[in-house]
Amino acid sequence: MSGRAAAALLAALLVPAGCGRDAAPPPPDVLLVVVDTLRADRTALGVSASSAPTTPALAAWARAGTRYTQAIAPSSWTLPSVATLFSGRDARAHALAGQPGLSTRHGADPAQPSLAERFRDGGYHTAAFVANPLLTVSAGYARGFDEYVLAPSGSTDDLSATVEELRAWDAEALVARALSALAAAPRDRPAFLYLHLMDPHVPYDPANAALAAPAPGWTSEQPGQPLVGWSAELTPEQRELLVGWRTGYDGQAAFADRALGRLLERLPEVRPRAALVAVTADHGEGLFTHRRNPDSPPGPGPLGTAYGDHGEQLYEEALRVPLWLAGPGVAARDETRAVALRDLGSTLLALSGLPAGEPRLPLRPEDPAPEIIAGAGTRGWFLRSGDRKLLVPFPEREGQPGVAVQLFAVGDSILPEVEDLAAGEPERRDALLERWRAWRAERPEERLGPLDAETEQALQALGYLR
Repeated sequence: MSGRAAAALLAALLVPAGCGRDAAPPPPDVLLVVVDTLRADRTALGVSASSAPTTPALAAWARAGTRYTQAIAPSSWTLPSVATLFSGRDARAHALAGQPGLSTRHGADPAQPSLAERFRDGGYHTAAFVANPLLTVSAGYARGFDEYVLAPSGSTDDLSATVEELRAWDAEALVARALSALAAAPRDRPAFLYLHLMDPHVPYDPANAALAAPAPGWTSEQPGQPLVGWSAELTPEQRELLVGWRTGYDGQAAFADRALGRLLERLPEVRPRAALVAVTADHGEGLFTHRRNPDSPPGPGPLGTAYGDHGEQLYEEALRVPLWLAGPGVAARDETRAVALRDLGSTLLALSGLPAGEPRLPLRPEDPAPEIIAGAGTRGWFLRSGDRKLLVPFPEREGQPGVAVQLFAVGDSILPEVEDLAAGEPERRDALLERWRAWRAERPEERLGPLDAETEQALQALGYLR
């Protein structure tokens, strides 16, 4: 799609037909798209300098609306990240006994309504189509949805899933379901649609690798652009495996992008109402940018000492997510300050004219941005402030060889974090540690009950639990 065509279609989304100049516009439809495991630096939405190698459709759409180029997820894995997105409560409120930072639901307090409940209470028809089978009804993720369609366990998260199972819940299949649901939704009420795609998460459909474009320094090694910071140690077999893995990943991202482009094109046809659209991810992916944690056992295969997953590590490739917001009340601009994905829900509510809490995403240059952004993975905490990020291991890891508090430089570009500044900047490190302790102490951490057997088995199969 050309940029001009995208802009014209987006204009149709922003101003519904028949809305007079003096008439109060009806509340917009709200479309929230989460692309599981989508790294910000592999999209047109994530960093200012991105060449958009995998997302040409979203690149065209991104010219209208606000592109948040430093959006930070609350966690490096799905459950607590989506829990925070739905509840506005960060990693301190999503912890299991003995497993700090883990969550299978977005809060035990029934007085804390979910995002979908808030939209439903505001008169919205609510629907969800979710390809990640870990986001279960029993864990509370379906609260507030009139319709919640979830992929069956093993269809997309199981590494032994067949190609047929993958394609039954891929982006094309979910977009088709979403368009049908939107067409059938009540016309006298606005709709809130949550779409959770799974395509960039392993396993990958081999057919989609053909959609990936060669990328120097990513899938091809050139002078000055090594594949990873430890490229000199790679054997030819390891290079081939790494390139194949990343090519498969890019192909999956491109496939999801193509499907989302179709969804955005068709949206005005099936819903003649202004639309508020948000596209983001729950977290990124390692893809062997860093080594495994020093206290982690080697993974399988010839790249066993590298880290290709998410959850355990809290580097930028796992925490930086694409975030694009467009619709009524949203300007066409780039927001380059660091923002928290946690604040997206309250922003969507406010833009829809519904009661919304604070904080919210900055919609104008003069709006405030957070001073600190903090969260957790499966093995530690992070706190990001200005151009530094602090990593704090969970207490049970302290004393393990090579495990320590770390400090890294961060910025708009996503560069491999290889230089630990903790020893060289002790005052900065200690100041951020104090801020982290204050953040932890702001309110008591809630402990939820133990995982059910099915969820625990699924998490172990994916490597989240050991």
